[in-house]
Amino acid sequence: MATAAPDVDEVKRRLRSRKLPFVLDVDIEAKADLIAEVLRLKAKHNVVILGHNYMEPLVFDLSDLEERGDSLQLSMYAARTSASTILFNGVVFMAETAKVLNPDKRVLIADMRAGCSLADNFRGPDVRALKERYPGVPVMIYINSYADAKAECDVCCTSANAPAIASALPGDRVLFVPDILFAQNLETELRGRKEVLFPGKGNDVRGAVCEVHERFTLEDLRMIRGSFEIPKGHASRIVYAHWECRPDVLREADVYGSTSQIRSDIARRVKEGRLEKAFVASECELTTNLMAEFPGVEFATACFVRCQHMARITLDGVLTVLRALDAGTDLKAWEVSLDRATIDRARRPIERMLEMSTAAQNRVG
Repeated sequence: MATAAPDVDEVKRRLRSRKLPFVLDVDIEAKADLIAEVLRLKAKHNVVILGHNYMEPLVFDLSDLEERGDSLQLSMYAARTSASTILFNGVVFMAETAKVLNPDKRVLIADMRAGCSLADNFRGPDVRALKERYPGVPVMIYINSYADAKAECDVCCTSANAPAIASALPGDRVLFVPDILFAQNLETELRGRKEVLFPGKGNDVRGAVCEVHERFTLEDLRMIRGSFEIPKGHASRIVYAHWECRPDVLREADVYGSTSQIRSDIARRVKEGRLEKAFVASECELTTNLMAEFPGVEFATACFVRCQHMARITLDGVLTVLRALDAGTDLKAWEVSLDRATIDRARRPIERMLEMSTAAQNRVG
């Protein structure tokens, strides 16, 4: 974490030197004073500002490099920090996960309306309904869920480790919730090894989909290949897709995976000098932030696809929270609160996931 905050002139200099995509000089002039005050209050109160990959660039840039990433990476980082206050620039289920892993720390979010179509549409009672339908079948829940749903499950997973976690669970069946499209992709991945049950597959329990990733279609990817000259199988021109996309979209992509896996693959190819062009079928601000990190790659963009919930986290909102903290006023409007019983029950499936992931890595090593 930074020990001193830059002044307004230093903020302007830094932003101009970074050449952030789609951030114009007029944006820097208009926002530099807000950013400087955010960074001053961050340093004054020793606040960790966690920045999810889907934040717009000026908000994402508020976080130090180690404070950026996907939701689980950020929550695990928060568990290691000595700071007593965490401001999560993401959506509410992510802030809840940070609270579960850091029950004695204050966790804040700039807008409690920052929801998620996956988490909002699948809660604890939905898990219980499926458990009654499939007694004894291990229940694996995607990290993109609220604590009350996690509390009903056996183990969590991320989009990076879902196949490995599912494979390691006992028995020949696994119940995966809540993402229907992810479940269908996981079913294909594990075919012949494990049967994947999920909401809506032979039952009347509702599931959920990511309202961003479901918008990408096979036709979209084919159009992008033609428009941006990224033919399938090209050695240095790659189409990426997130696990939460439709199955035919994953089949059309050259590489698919989690946000962190996509970023790691891009970094590896850049290091090896073999990535010329890329398109990422995911939230458009992820591509914007990748453009800033890897300026030598030509990224095709699809900025008609934005997460309305992530977009609720703004510079003004972040500053409002920090000013309230500085003034010593009531933070209830921004503070994530969970009862201890829910925290304890939701923590167990997360910890089991981490244990299983460590065990799998040790076996490979």
